Amino acid sequence: MRTVARAALSAIVFAVAAFPAKLSLAQPVALSDEEVIARTMAVIDWAMDREGAVGLSVALARGGDVLVEEGAGIADLEFGIPADHETAFRIGSLTKQFTAAAIMKLVEQDKLSLDSDISDYLPTFDKGQREITIRQLLNHTSGVPSYTSQPEFFPKGSPLDLTHDELLEFVKGVSFDFEPGKGWNYSNTGYYLLGMIIEAAGERPYPSYVDEELFEPLGLTRTFYGSERTVIPNRAQGYDFDQATGTYFNDALISMNTPGAAGALTASAGDLVRWTIALTGGRAVEPESYEEMITSTVETGQGSARYGFGLMIDEANGVRRISHTGGIPGFNSILATLPDADVHLAVISNSSALSSGVVVGSIVRALRLSV
Repeated sequence: MRTVARAALSAIVFAVAAFPAKLSLAQPVALSDEEVIARTMAVIDWAMDREGAVGLSVALARGGDVLVEEGAGIADLEFGIPADHETAFRIGSLTKQFTAAAIMKLVEQDKLSLDSDISDYLPTFDKGQREITIRQLLNHTSGVPSYTSQPEFFPKGSPLDLTHDELLEFVKGVSFDFEPGKGWNYSNTGYYLLGMIIEAAGERPYPSYVDEELFEPLGLTRTFYGSERTVIPNRAQGYDFDQATGTYFNDALISMNTPGAAGALTASAGDLVRWTIALTGGRAVEPESYEEMITSTVETGQGSARYGFGLMIDEANGVRRISHTGGIPGFNSILATLPDADVHLAVISNSSALSSGVVVGSIVRALRLSV
């Protein structure tokens, strides 16, 4: 059908850097719909010919219309199952913008305040005498250390179906990165805690809240909480690739309960584009809530990049780019909005050897978004 820890920040900035530095304001996309489709498909074909490529999910919308919604390559190498436009891929930290939107829904429902102390909802979380607000968790200024940065987490914790208390043991007693509000550092723990706040204020499990309040109302039928226990038809598998030997390996085992609200969702690129159209258009959350998500930003220390609520806002030559990347074993992804061109673009790869950022950058250049 064609219709981030410092390392995590570096991945976001690298993917954003894959976009051309200069964007044309005069001619955002001086191409017909047919030309946009043809050029995008040509880039997909080029990407699938690259060494180590396995499968891709790609979608592009312009002016609110989805022009490209495509699956390419293989979803599952062991069974030889091809990827199509409905194949669901793990999206890693793209989950964070859904979590941020869920928080904003609860604000709209008067069930929480962005500037409330998190102890109102997480009374057992050990933060000492510090005051930490929900806003600080959203924009990574809380100073809460990321559990994924702890040396014991991946060998001992990531494959296990951990409870909230068990996962938070990985940061218990670990020094804060800085005092709340005094710095910026990408923290998966912060977004994991936001998921727990959603459960407390929303009075249901995080997967149920995002499904009932976001996925179902917006018709996102190929977006799921990616639990291994859930049967998700047409779910892609992820792969690593050894360039020296040309060998593929299954992705490292990780329970989706360990990323939780920081990175556990699974989706097709088509659903991601429909999501960002709804988010920017005032249908996922109120327009004022989305504006808060992209204006309550902080400097990241990486060029002009600023972080909002689950979204990175970057600017080149006066043109804004609103995006985020996702990285989780076997998968990498990027979802981007170019407001001046009215373009939304999503790419997901199920191979460590094929960068979604490179594919996005190639599509942007092919569509004459660069000069």
